[in-house]
Amino acid sequence: MMRVITLVAIILSIFVCELCVQAYASELNEGELQVIVAYNPSLTDDAYVLDTYKSVLEEEGIPYQLLSLIELMSAPPANIVKHAPAVIFPDGASQIAPDGFFSWLSEYVESGGNAAVIYDVGVKDSDGNYLPEAVLTDLIGINYTLYDKLLDDAYTIGHLKFKDDKSRDFFEIPVGKVVSGNFLSSYKYGALEYPIARNEAKTEPKDDDIYAYVQANSGEVYPGIVLKSYGQGHILYVDLPLGYLKGSSDDLPMRAVLRTFLFKEVKIPHLVNTPYGKGGLVINWHVDWAPELKSLPAMIRDGYMRKDLKYSIHITAGDYKDIPGDNLGFDACGKGKKLVKKLKKYGTIGSHGGWGHDWFAGNILSGKFGEKEIEEYINMNNRCLERITKRKVTEYSAPVGVHPQPTVTKILEKLGIIAYYCTGDTGSAPNRTFIDRKKVSDKVIAFPIMPLGKAASLWELEAVYDTSEQEVKQWLVDTADYASKNRTIRLIYSHPYDLYEYEKHCYQKVLNEFLDHLEELQKSGKLVVQPMSYFAEFMLRYLKTDYTFRPDGNDLEVSLKNEDGLDGIAVAIPKNRYKKPEDKSITVEEDDSYYYLVIGKKNDTKILHISAY
Repeated sequence: MMRVITLVAIILSIFVCELCVQAYASELNEGELQVIVAYNPSLTDDAYVLDTYKSVLEEEGIPYQLLSLIELMSAPPANIVKHAPAVIFPDGASQIAPDGFFSWLSEYVESGGNAAVIYDVGVKDSDGNYLPEAVLTDLIGINYTLYDKLLDDAYTIGHLKFKDDKSRDFFEIPVGKVVSGNFLSSYKYGALEYPIARNEAKTEPKDDDIYAYVQANSGEVYPGIVLKSYGQGHILYVDLPLGYLKGSSDDLPMRAVLRTFLFKEVKIPHLVNTPYGKGGLVINWHVDWAPELKSLPAMIRDGYMRKDLKYSIHITAGDYKDIPGDNLGFDACGKGKKLVKKLKKYGTIGSHGGWGHDWFAGNILSGKFGEKEIEEYINMNNRCLERITKRKVTEYSAPVGVHPQPTVTKILEKLGIIAYYCTGDTGSAPNRTFIDRKKVSDKVIAFPIMPLGKAASLWELEAVYDTSEQEVKQWLVDTADYASKNRTIRLIYSHPYDLYEYEKHCYQKVLNEFLDHLEELQKSGKLVVQPMSYFAEFMLRYLKTDYTFRPDGNDLEVSLKNEDGLDGIAVAIPKNRYKKPEDKSITVEEDDSYYYLVIGKKNDTKILHISAY
């Protein structure tokens, strides 16, 4: 009972800081094509929920505007569909809805608008008391506030389970992020536990409208993700607090839901947050200690280091591993120096912690190392590697995943590092991660690891979970194909000695076939394999782009500006409404749903005129 009461207290705290929120508010901008994020400014405790949605929308290149519910409802719903084809109602930010909200939203969706209702929209009256029925129950067909009947049991803990593989793929969930039964899972944990609201159907939802269920730990199953047609539009309901999860280092649920809803259902024009609009893969090798003095030459000899595939190679540089003087370190500036020089041509050399692998992590965990010592030893590691490579270290990975936030990331930012391997947000894209409801940094990009269930490295797959070669190969290939198909970026990691330490599987043949597959994807222009700093540099520049999508009659005008240049920035234009541009100054690619207009070099401003059918 205490756990549920605590859960309810957490849920009730997912609101928005009044002073911060008021700064977001503005009248509806009918001159631009935008997604609206709507909220109730009277619900004020904390701004992080809106900040999480803003951050993901910015990273995904989606034009958006924040409006209060009153401002949104001041415009006739049928008139704004053309300029605002989608409205998102975030969790915690719209628990209290104004009078007339149901009627307004019903007319908006019937007129062709699209609404995303996240978790707890309109569940309370103006006094903050739970309603017997959520305001939007008749629109969604599900009553998702049962507090009047169940009291504290209205909210509980459960799992998210996708209906089938097709539903999982539609919502862009990587195969490695689900365990048996299509439960959403995570590295080390398995099936994840989430806050969920018990709900009941008022009108039985069609099977085709349900994409996922939430399953309470007590066994009951409820609709979890519902996407249905309504009039000329669509309405999405999600029984997870996406903003709360994003604010707690779980990025994938929000990103997957928003991308699916806005890119696949709404088909909103947007920027593509990958270089040249192509998918990308980071292969991150962690060089921990002395055995890599043998494993790395073997990797080069056996063809696992390939000149066309550029890796992120992160090295713990010291000559000890567990305690000073044990001589178990890689010794990058001594015994390993010639090898580091050889590795330069296979990618980017980064730092893996601070000098002694387990020693550094252990001192942080024990509290012996504070901010001063952490910075000192990371910098010491950097300087050694920089003396050898003659290049600044701009990438980092934490030994044993020990990366206390935000302390370590702030140190990385100070040292000029722009990208790091991250054990939070697992299975998701590079992002500006949040911890404890606050964005960690705008200058350093987190690269979450891609797991296969509870494991991530080849060693874990082999020694801990005894995973078959076929399963490992399928996971690797699926991850690359996923990044290619969805034009996104993912990171996988391992250690060179993982390939040579064990005799049962070794995964050597698997890795060789996987690298062949990557080379084929890269040669066909469907994927790029590059170090994390390559993608981070692009992302940091991409985020500086000012852009607008302006309807011009039935046509569309796209305006882009970036003082650091637009090279490689791509614009996605939906094929169901617009013709393929004939502009010879851009490169145009396409898939079933979009034209991708890629801007070339020597451009810091660009205006594109897109004709409608």
